[in-house]
Amino acid sequence: MRHRRTLAALLIVVVTAGCTGAVPGLGGAGPIDQTPDSAEAVFHVDADGLEGDPATTTIIESLSEENPSMEGPEELGSDFEEEFNVAPGDVSEVVVFTEDVETAGGYGEQSVGLVVHGEFDSDEVVDGIRNQSTDLEEVEYNDHTLYTGPDQSLAGDTAAVAVLDDGQIVIGDRASVESVVDTTAGDADALSGDLRDEYDTATDGALVAGATEFPGEELAGQSVGAGIDTSVLESVTLASYGYRTDDQTVSTELRLHTESASDAQDLRDVIAGALVAAGDTGYEDLDAELDEIEAEQDSDDESIVVVGYEGDAEDVAGAMETLLY
Repeated sequence: MRHRRTLAALLIVVVTAGCTGAVPGLGGAGPIDQTPDSAEAVFHVDADGLEGDPATTTIIESLSEENPSMEGPEELGSDFEEEFNVAPGDVSEVVVFTEDVETAGGYGEQSVGLVVHGEFDSDEVVDGIRNQSTDLEEVEYNDHTLYTGPDQSLAGDTAAVAVLDDGQIVIGDRASVESVVDTTAGDADALSGDLRDEYDTATDGALVAGATEFPGEELAGQSVGAGIDTSVLESVTLASYGYRTDDQTVSTELRLHTESASDAQDLRDVIAGALVAAGDTGYEDLDAELDEIEAEQDSDDESIVVVGYEGDAEDVAGAMETLLY
């Protein structure tokens, strides 16, 4: 099973594909309601909102023109369709989660699940999996069939796919897939508490958003250069991100929860200093966009630092091209 490539493909697909109607299955329940309470980070893509979004289209087309050799959404989407019999345009909504933030990026330790909703036939998905996988095993778990195969990049060395309902599948390491099956069946709690609250805040009106428990103690003290004091990160407990657009205007917001208002003030000061230090790259277009980033304490809760940016999509694309190419 080629899941490492497929997971990457799916992330690109949902950023560029839209949906063409209501999601069948659970009568309006979204994939976040099938995400287990054990999740430590959750990421959401509103494919419906991204369909034809002017600002997002401008950015993607600009990057593709700058580097024609870069494999684009169409190629990656074809890989996903080939393996799962799901056309990119049939993907409606995706939640990506991990149950272990600290090991999520480590080879052989990756804990990741993708809950995919859309307009596709579950039988065709199963046929696609069977046709593409010579080492596939079918395992019964909680009244669902798991299609599993070896993948040494994942925790447990096993990738799995399960059909949750018509138009609903989950992909990931086996433990994450089983957690989603249990949550969908009502045998385990869905995401709740502070992480769910912050997820709801981040995703409100956002095309792409996510929230995560923040490993501040792991990051505190790490050197990032320019004399920046990273010890302030130790007080950060939760973080979220949201990407929004309005015609050709792009806005992003990073929210960092700290333990107190005084901690937030210290964090804000460090971030503001870091922005000043980073704002003299020698590239005029990049420096101009860095100058538009602001860090302030939230007026409703001063223990939260909000790092915000707003700019034109063409300017965003230009800055990204400078960084990437």
